[in-house]
Amino acid sequence: MRRVVLAVACLAAAVACGGKAGAPNPASPGPSGFPAAPEGLPGVLDIPVGSAKHVNGQVSYPTAPPAGGDHQAVWQNCGFYSAVIIDEAAVHSLEHGAVWITYRTDIDSATKSKLTALAESGTHVLVSPYPSNPTLIVVTAWGRQLRLEAFDDAQVARFVATYAKSGPTVPEPGAPCRGGVGTPPDRPNR
Repeated sequence: MRRVVLAVACLAAAVACGGKAGAPNPASPGPSGFPAAPEGLPGVLDIPVGSAKHVNGQVSYPTAPPAGGDHQAVWQNCGFYSAVIIDEAAVHSLEHGAVWITYRTDIDSATKSKLTALAESGTHVLVSPYPSNPTLIVVTAWGRQLRLEAFDDAQVARFVATYAKSGPTVPEPGAPCRGGVGTPPDRPNR
């Protein structure tokens, strides 16, 4: 009974302050548990990243794939990889302004071709398989993530335009995404 009274009081307060009953709050957590990003791009989540220190070894991230946080001292070279890359190296690339697009290995060949072309079209686009993706495609920048059940050219292009290289969340805008580790397409650690 007490919970019902409290819920009604909260709803009444929201309506009295100009809110609408049942209207989604863009700052409230969505189905993933993370709130919408303040830039207003549909579906983009605001992911907390914590600190951004250089560390040795593995890091436990709040999302898979990670959207920032502590990472290796050397970044992953941007480009298209057909082999899984190390999270901690990819996170360092995110710190430099990379957009990391991960895909499940069950994507079709047409989508894989589009991802390859996208990786080759920009200096700060990193693409790699990620078998445990929560959706078919996940597009990630530092502190931001877009989860897609199917590749959407327009949504991905808006995400890359907003966040790549010098986006509002990039800790080291314009830092290189070359000269680190990895040789696309299949040598992630060289």
